[in-house]
Amino acid sequence: MKVFITCRVQGFTIILSLLILVVGVGISADAAKLGLASAWLFEDGGGKVTKDIVSGHDGEIKGTLDWVKDGKFGGALKFPGKGDSYIRVDHDDVFNSDPYSFVAWVKLEAASWQYVVWRNGDVWPEPEDVRHLDIWIHDADYPVFMWHVKGKVGRIEGKTIIADGKWHHIAKVYDGKNVQMFVDGKLDGEAPSGGTLDTSKSPIWIGARPGNVAATGLFDEVGFFTEALSKDQLNDVMEDGLAGYAAVEAAGKATTTWALLKSQ
Repeated sequence: MKVFITCRVQGFTIILSLLILVVGVGISADAAKLGLASAWLFEDGGGKVTKDIVSGHDGEIKGTLDWVKDGKFGGALKFPGKGDSYIRVDHDDVFNSDPYSFVAWVKLEAASWQYVVWRNGDVWPEPEDVRHLDIWIHDADYPVFMWHVKGKVGRIEGKTIIADGKWHHIAKVYDGKNVQMFVDGKLDGEAPSGGTLDTSKSPIWIGARPGNVAATGLFDEVGFFTEALSKDQLNDVMEDGLAGYAAVEAAGKATTTWALLKSQ
C-alpha cells in the first residue's frame, strides 16, 4: 500500500511539473507572434500596477490614473494631464530593439502639448540626446515622432489631428533604415532614420515625460514589437487587438511533453 501511494504521489508530481512546463513553453511562444515583446492591455481594473501580459515588464502607475471600462477593447486607463501621473516601465534591453514597432490606442482631449511615450530618462532637461522611442502631441493636436542617431535629431510631424476626443490608433515603425508614422492604419509620415537609432538604459514613460508634459485622455492596447510591422500587419493588430498576438500556443513542444506524460 505504501509503495502504491508513493507511486501515485510521484506520478502526480510529475504531471503537475509537466503541466507547468507546458504553460511555460506557451508563454515563451507568445512573443514569437510578429515579435510582440510587451503588451499592456489595461484590463487589471485597479491597483498601482498594469500587467504586461507577454513578458512581465509590468508598469508602475504613478500619480492618479483612473481605471475605466470604456476602452477601445475592454478596460482602459484615464490620464489627467498631470506630469506626476503616468506609467513607468523599467528598462530592459529588448526596448533597444533594432528594428521595432510601437503601437497604442489613444483618445485624447485637445490640450496644449501632450506625451504618448517617452524614453530618455527620469529628468528634464534630458542629460543626453539618445531618444530611441519618443511620441508626443503638438500644441496643434497632431503627433510628432522624434529619435536620435549619434545625438543628431530625427523628426516626423504628422498631418492628422488626433487630440480631438476620438479614438485613434498610432504606430511608430522603425525598420533599421526608415521611420514611419501610422495613424488609424494609414501612413501619415516617414523619413530616413539617418542610421542606427541611439540606445540607452532609460525606463519607458507612458502618458507623460519629465518636465510636466502629460496626456489628457484614455490609453488602451499599448504594445512593443521587435519587428518592423507592415501596413497590413499593423491594420490586423489595430482591428484584432493585442491579446490574440499573445495567445498561448506551444503545439510542437506540447506533443513531446504529453508523450512523456503518457509514458509515466
